Amino acid sequence: MDFPPLQHGIMRHFTEPEITPGAHAIFVGTKPADEGWVMAVVRIDGCADEVEAAWLGGRIRDDLLTHIRHLEGRKVPRDAVISEHAVPAGGADWSVAVYVTLGSNEQAQAMKQFLTAYATPTAN
Repeated sequence: MDFPPLQHGIMRHFTEPEITPGAHAIFVGTKPADEGWVMAVVRIDGCADEVEAAWLGGRIRDDLLTHIRHLEGRKVPRDAVISEHAVPAGGADWSVAVYVTLGSNEQAQAMKQFLTAYATPTAN
């Protein structure tokens, strides 16, 4: 599936030399934020190290900013999409989460739908 203007999904990044082949797990969802805001989230577990997690988070963040700018038809501030990476408590591998903060549950559900399609492997 193509995501104008991206022309690729998240799996493209897993073929880059910056990513260690392995058992990455991708999760998509929503969660409430402060003051009535809602976040759509994509999280990847199983990154080999901090450098890999940061690199992958940056690529996903750039993809989401490109997608939102395309939908909105205007420039979107870089802080509209946030990327964080860490080793979860009790974990061994690094994880990265990329958040899009939205004004309503409906907007968050629409972004979740996009993220689900974006994160789904295809037979391309």
